[in-house]
Amino acid sequence: MEDFFLDISYKNKTVRFKVVNPDAPLATLMDNLRHAIGEDGRLIFDFPSIDQTGAPLDYFFGKEDPQVHEIRVLRPRIGREDQTLADYNVQNGDLVYLVPDPIPG
Repeated sequence: MEDFFLDISYKNKTVRFKVVNPDAPLATLMDNLRHAIGEDGRLIFDFPSIDQTGAPLDYFFGKEDPQVHEIRVLRPRIGREDQTLADYNVQNGDLVYLVPDPIPG
């Protein structure tokens, strides 16, 4: 099987990230990304747990919709079904974004 990479962008930083199992649920991929360590031994991305208003944050992957040029959030679950990259037609080498989402409280 060929290596699977995503270009992941967050806060003006884009990193090529190797995805070991592209068939894993999106929630698993996000959890792995939260703990990913770069070559310098530091976390690749800083994920603040609260926004500037103090609201807790969750993070989702997003992909640009080429027809309307807007970032569409890739929800990790729809109903009871875990979603994967394939469910959103994310291909090897695609650019995806990290989208912070305040958790209603």
